[in-house]
Amino acid sequence: MTSPDSRPASRAILLPLLLVVAAAAFRWAKLKGLVHLELLENFSPWMALAFTGTLVFSKRVSFFAIPLLLVLIDATSTGAGVLHWEALVVYGCFAAAALIASRWRGQLGLLGSLLGVVGCSLAFYLITNTIAWISNPVSAYAHDFSGWVQALTTGEPGHLPSLWFLRNSLLSDLAFSLLLLAAYNTEAAFRQQQRIPLRQPLAA
Repeated sequence: MTSPDSRPASRAILLPLLLVVAAAAFRWAKLKGLVHLELLENFSPWMALAFTGTLVFSKRVSFFAIPLLLVLIDATSTGAGVLHWEALVVYGCFAAAALIASRWRGQLGLLGSLLGVVGCSLAFYLITNTIAWISNPVSAYAHDFSGWVQALTTGEPGHLPSLWFLRNSLLSDLAFSLLLLAAYNTEAAFRQQQRIPLRQPLAA
């Protein structure tokens, strides 16, 4: 059982907030077809935003803020048709990650935060690929254990392996989590406020 947020109220939110805004603007522009950067084509920092972003913001910011922001961006850029059941599962995963992070605010060091986002990324990969296995026709995946393993590893024939996307997701989430944590600690140091330590939980 976790204890309440032990971090004193902090004003070190400007730099993390700028990162959230930048990620949101990039996703909106990408979905609208306004930008196309091959280097960042598979860069998706939203699990990092949902988990680590929730960790660094004060408990006065609802855990639902970042998942809701993602839904609004997708709906305004691609229309209400984005809200199909598979997408709702994806949004639900982000909301669950943000909820978990909200229970651990002030209780995790830098290493714990990174381990947390890795765990959320792995869970997201397992859930979404299982949904793909269930929803795709038998021609894509056999609806048995071997088909499920295929969905988690090699993926559909003619497409990049699922494990390739897992690697990119982990790299994206770790990189953006490091940016968020570094941004928080940099601003906290500038404001002479308590920073997130490497391992030890923050003092109550």
